Amino acid sequence: MAKEIKIGEPGYVNKNCWLAVTLGHSPSKRCQYCDSKFPNCLFFRYLIITLVMIVSIFIISFVIHESISKLVVITVFILVIVYGYFFSKSTEDIIAANFFQSVERCAKEDLVRTDEVKNQFLAIVNHHLRTPLTAISWYIDLLLSGKYGKIPAKSKDIINKIGASTAEEIKVVDELLSVSQLQMNNDTVKAEEEIDIEELFIQFKKNEELELKQKGIYLNIEKVNDIFPIPADRCKIKLALENIVDNAVKYTEKGGVTIKLQGESDVLKITVKDAGIGMDESTLKNIFSKTFERGDQAQKIFATGRGIGLYLSSKIIEAHNGKIRAESAGKGKGSAFIIELPIKKHIDKAL
Repeated sequence: MAKEIKIGEPGYVNKNCWLAVTLGHSPSKRCQYCDSKFPNCLFFRYLIITLVMIVSIFIISFVIHESISKLVVITVFILVIVYGYFFSKSTEDIIAANFFQSVERCAKEDLVRTDEVKNQFLAIVNHHLRTPLTAISWYIDLLLSGKYGKIPAKSKDIINKIGASTAEEIKVVDELLSVSQLQMNNDTVKAEEEIDIEELFIQFKKNEELELKQKGIYLNIEKVNDIFPIPADRCKIKLALENIVDNAVKYTEKGGVTIKLQGESDVLKITVKDAGIGMDESTLKNIFSKTFERGDQAQKIFATGRGIGLYLSSKIIEAHNGKIRAESAGKGKGSAFIIELPIKKHIDKAL
């Protein structure tokens, strides 16, 4: 079965045009980009207008001079040929340009529709995943509370592991849900509460004590000068900052991580510096722009990473009218994440 030739491809025949169908091929190169009916053809309209102009000129010449001189005939036909040539070239460019613009517009519309469907699907799936996971976590808490009898030590250890795995999966679902919500509507971030950022990091350090001890690394918090609470969405900004510090801790095998807090004129500057695997230029360039993608070295060190933490963090920080960037001297030389969040007097104007 012969492959159907589509509009824009060489050899395309416009089935809406009786002339192209009658000839069995496109009368001109421009016709391969056109699907209009013959009466709507730009060149056909040019021919009609030209014919009317020629007849009108001849009639006017005959009325004035009672004859049509050879000079008038020659001049008219020279003008028609010259004008026709340039008109033909320009219409060819216009029709081709319109076709490619139409193709690009359709492609963008399809992309937007696909992205919307993807986000809606992701939100629905996340909701249906989180509900049973939350129920499992609730039942585990009930079992561990002892309300249903004493649990043997071995069984308790297994239940604790199930609980930890469930909590981790709930975190994954929450991250995915946050990504889909932010992509669909940035209004999900509400900077309505003044947050003590130093307190968030101190609490996070306590939560990470076991992992820090097991890895033999440190997590230091340094305050350069006085800092003030900032307006933020507590849940979202906590998730964003924890993702960044958690990322630094996971990919640091020796040494440690330093969090530096510095209040400036209109922003709170947060620097999270680690002694981890570092990044090359290509990784730095795309680190906040892609989801579900991590470098080879990162996958070797932490195989179960999801590849959405930094992307999600960047989107949350941007939704707070903040900025984030990453720096690294190269692979094996550590990384630094610099975050700037507006203080109250600035963000009031931005929100």
